[in-house]
Amino acid sequence: MKKTLLYLFLFLFAIGLKAQNCTDIFISEYVEGTGNNKAIELFNPTSLPISLTGYKLVRYSNGETTPYDVALGGTIAAKSTYVIVLDKRDPDGTGQEVAVVAELQAKADTFMCPVYTVNRMMYFNGNDAVTLEKMDGTVVDIFAQVGPPLVEADNGWGSLNDTTINYNSGGVPTSYTIHNYIVGPLFWLAWSMNHTLIRKATIRGGVQMNPDPYFMVHTEWDSIPVNVFDSLGSHFCECTYLNVNESKVSDLSIFPNPVTDNEFSVTANEPIGSIHIFDIAGKQIDNISFTERTFSYSYKTTRSLRGFYLVKVSFSSGLIETEKVLFK
Repeated sequence: MKKTLLYLFLFLFAIGLKAQNCTDIFISEYVEGTGNNKAIELFNPTSLPISLTGYKLVRYSNGETTPYDVALGGTIAAKSTYVIVLDKRDPDGTGQEVAVVAELQAKADTFMCPVYTVNRMMYFNGNDAVTLEKMDGTVVDIFAQVGPPLVEADNGWGSLNDTTINYNSGGVPTSYTIHNYIVGPLFWLAWSMNHTLIRKATIRGGVQMNPDPYFMVHTEWDSIPVNVFDSLGSHFCECTYLNVNESKVSDLSIFPNPVTDNEFSVTANEPIGSIHIFDIAGKQIDNISFTERTFSYSYKTTRSLRGFYLVKVSFSSGLIETEKVLFK
């Protein structure tokens, strides 16, 4: 019976499309840090706000297919992120109740799952799969691989396969051969454990089909060291500037373009909330926020910028437009 249920479960995962194309939210960052430093960042690649009502995050633990889910709420603005952090904020907490570090707490749009026995979703570690799903079970995105061949004793997924590693275990020479990109006891080779993972800029949507035959984390994710949270709260991908002018409701104008003397003006016919500038690799160069109604702004930088950059303009209405500009 258990095997039959597993086959049915994998079939339901397999009926989805491989990936979307800037049409629905997806997981853009995965934080598996020390202690309770756990977070998931979602990204809205579209040009309109999306309500999270009707979506859920689901954890599948240790190669099993039992779901632990939590319903989401709130709204993601157009071409913006929504950061969910494990709800452990007691500064006097110890052991399993130790608080999430202040740097990660500051990045949160919401905190979830404060009590493990009530909801286990945000307690993922290196050998758990996480999915973003609709409330009816439709898969929107998958991180890792749901179900076998990973088992509880494995420490997660890495970038090596069919590779034998020789190491010392308690002073005893030991060897282990990695199969299916699952690192087994070699926890130091796991990307999905004690790392922050950022979705590559070329990814335009979620994976809706359970990886077959294995999960290759390095194909869609970039790895940065443990407990690094700098990139949470913004995400850059091809969706950020593709179809930029699909709805010119704001009459956004950036002039001059090409930019000379490192100075340009931004004007629009509705209030501007903030301006963010990114290089083509997705690194944020500068950001300006406005507390008063602002319809135009003159930007000037002392940095020596050359080449193409992206100017992301967020409006008070929640709409976002992005323009590519050339600095000469």
